Amino acid sequence: MADLPELVAPYEFLLGTWRGEGVGGYPTLEADFRYGEEMTFACYGKPVIEFHSESWSLDDERPLARQTGFWRPVGNERLEVVLSIASGLVEVFYGELVNGPAGVHVELTSDVIAHTETAKQVQADKRLYAVRGGKLMYAMEMAAVEQQLQAHLSAALDRVS
Repeated sequence: MADLPELVAPYEFLLGTWRGEGVGGYPTLEADFRYGEEMTFACYGKPVIEFHSESWSLDDERPLARQTGFWRPVGNERLEVVLSIASGLVEVFYGELVNGPAGVHVELTSDVIAHTETAKQVQADKRLYAVRGGKLMYAMEMAAVEQQLQAHLSAALDRVS
């Protein structure tokens, strides 16, 4: 991308719109589930990455989750992330770009999670994002409703733009 801000450049591999399928589960749910998801990472010229995600049931197409927010690169490959989630949560994450044995990926860990009065009580959220074999791979762990931090969602999404 021409004129990409210097702080955003290390995250260029994420930019674009991605679409695909994932699987979710949690001990408080009756069964694991499959879902579709579209996720967009965009830079609008400032040193910020705009983030949007929406998911739906693959069984009946009903909407599931939506979240939107901003990833703010702050230097030294560190990130501050603020997300607003339609289910009544606002989350602040801190993270970093990691150059691991399989390649570069982003790791985010929640610092603050605020809830509306009727929202599910989530105590912690951890996320990993990587591009492998041309697919955006992500995994989310969650500690909620008196459960320990554990796997909740994972997906493989194809770039659509």
